[in-house]
Amino acid sequence: MGAGKSGSHPLTSQNPKIENLKSKIDLEVCVNSPDREATVQAVSAAYEGGAARVELCAGMDVGGLTPPPDHIAAAREAFGDRPGLLVMIRPHGEGFAYTRNELDTMVAGIRDAREAGADGVVFGALRADGRVDMDAMQRLVDTARSCGLATTFHRAFDATPDPFAALDDLLRFGVDRVLTAGIPWGHPGAADQGISVLQQVIRQAGQALEVVIGGGINRANVGPLLQQLPVAAGRVSIHAYSGAQQGGATSSDAVRALVKAANSWRTGITTDSPL
Repeated sequence: MGAGKSGSHPLTSQNPKIENLKSKIDLEVCVNSPDREATVQAVSAAYEGGAARVELCAGMDVGGLTPPPDHIAAAREAFGDRPGLLVMIRPHGEGFAYTRNELDTMVAGIRDAREAGADGVVFGALRADGRVDMDAMQRLVDTARSCGLATTFHRAFDATPDPFAALDDLLRFGVDRVLTAGIPWGHPGAADQGISVLQQVIRQAGQALEVVIGGGINRANVGPLLQQLPVAAGRVSIHAYSGAQQGGATSSDAVRALVKAANSWRTGITTDSPL
């Protein structure tokens, strides 16, 4: 893209919507944490590849569970002082409804995450009917806030019967981010099949809450996906798991390629260009 002495482009300097499109799209890498060594290797690769955040999870075979504190501490060391270490808070893999005892465990997990060096936590709580559990969320958000941690509502959002009503609930709580594919939880497919919902969620969230788009994101589909979304209307980032891997392991090259793909679609640079 051509630039004058000031580094501005004549079109972007006259159009605030286009100017907003110049902001970087952050990449959040989901990292499975089966043991300390694997955690350090994966988080280090995400760091070296340029990921803005990592979401640390145990038990990715069931959609992600709370990792142990020593794994969180290892991830903190591997991610250095980059302020993006997020920790999954989920006591079981059987849906998103929790008993009082399970909520006690989640609250303790949030505090443990903070003690181990996390910057944020990722959780979600639904009622039996699939709607946001307001009492549970109040307790979880209050705990995270008292610990100085950022909050993300995970893909339980995609399990709600009305995502737009759920988003209103999250906005009332002041949740920082929501992770969504725009398609129902448990259904096959990727985020590029949820364009219509994602468009509405981004517009509804505006600048109040960051929409983290995740679900089958890879270097091939991220550009075409972002081209169809109103990125200038809100705060948008992307989330990847297998798309940030090579041979089943998080790879700095794969992460770097995703970062590039997420930020080159507006300039005509192809994802096949040399890294």
